[in-house]
Amino acid sequence: MAGEFASEVAARLREAGLRITRPRLAVTQALRAMGGHHTADEVHAYLVKHDVTLSRMSVYNSLVALADVGLVLRADVGRGAILYEQADTWHHHFVCRRCGEVSDVSCIVGDKPCLTPLEDVGLIDEAQVLFRGTCHRCLNANATSDDRQSAPDGAGAGDADDEC
Repeated sequence: MAGEFASEVAARLREAGLRITRPRLAVTQALRAMGGHHTADEVHAYLVKHDVTLSRMSVYNSLVALADVGLVLRADVGRGAILYEQADTWHHHFVCRRCGEVSDVSCIVGDKPCLTPLEDVGLIDEAQVLFRGTCHRCLNANATSDDRQSAPDGAGAGDADDEC
């Protein structure tokens, strides 16, 4: 399966006019194995842990090049480092204000750019939507905490050790 994935990535790199390099293949395979959303430093740490020797700069440059041609998705979720993920379909992101969890939100249109501004600003090739709020896990943890705090005689009040 890994060989099949590497062949698919190599074909997509060729289609995009990029050279097939060891760092680009390693970074795409790392993102696939890691799943979810990760910083360049997290990808680098994963590669180091798995005995793949690449400089941080090679990882960063690979992520930028791969994102520019759509082989990797870039999730700009606000303050902090940009997150990257291996994904096959265009989508948006939800960031929980309590725990910081980033999750995918399907794009209704399914392709970029999925939004059009009212003004003619030029040629738009991408529009990212970022949703912020409280995730279900934090909402449920808060509801559980509220139940404990309202228990008779204070039973359970203050024992909450919630992640959120």
